[in-house]
Amino acid sequence: MRLLAFMGVVVAAGGIAGADTFNWDWNVGDPGNYGISNSGGTFESINASFSTDTNMLSWKITFSDRRTTGITLATSDGPNPKGHAGELAILYLDAENINTPHLLAYGYNGTNSRTSFQDGDGNVSGNQAPDIIHDRNDTSWIQSLSVADVAGGKRVFDFTIDASYINGYSPEYPDAQDPWFGIGWGEKLGLWLHTYRSLDASYGSVTAASGDTKYALKKWDRYREGYFDGNDFETDPMRLVPLPGAAAMGLAGMGLVGLRRRRAAR
Repeated sequence: MRLLAFMGVVVAAGGIAGADTFNWDWNVGDPGNYGISNSGGTFESINASFSTDTNMLSWKITFSDRRTTGITLATSDGPNPKGHAGELAILYLDAENINTPHLLAYGYNGTNSRTSFQDGDGNVSGNQAPDIIHDRNDTSWIQSLSVADVAGGKRVFDFTIDASYINGYSPEYPDAQDPWFGIGWGEKLGLWLHTYRSLDASYGSVTAASGDTKYALKKWDRYREGYFDGNDFETDPMRLVPLPGAAAMGLAGMGLVGLRRRRAAR
């Protein structure tokens, strides 16, 4: 642990108004408790951040080839998301046309598959109506979204979302014991990330588990599927240290305040 100088802080009554942001950076070859398959595109690096204060989540994946045309993503605060039905959200990022990508959010059915868009509850046999959180027409939560081919034959998926609604959501198929988490992470990150080649996605009117009609996925087929699944990745938390009112005012007057940062283990 070490203290770093932080400039330009906002001072609130009785201390400093701050937020916890948890960063995670992974590069090919880094150690960890995970399994990986490059069948849907060759993973090169991931850069991610999540603020537990603002619920802003950013996710950037660089692939060292240009095969990937879609991803599905579920995260947790440590465990592998697989098997956690009724607790987590899953994102579907459709880049079949990289110039017009689409991002949707559903309740994750907990299965090791891409089927949450058609089956909302993986604990019950057959297909239950999907738990649609954000359909294709609902883009207010998406702060930025791009899929781009860059130099070196690489492809980059990059998005930032406001996960406030997701994390405050009441799922249609809640778990009987564990509460809804949504999406994000803290000092630990659990990951269920699947990649798809030659994605064939289509959309239309879908009756959601809520009974509402949504413009959502009707199909999510692929030629090949890869994955990056793991648990208990250590993140790099950056948090403002609250100080007593007088001390905070004094340090703010000098433009300095302590920022505590723990470097992720490699």
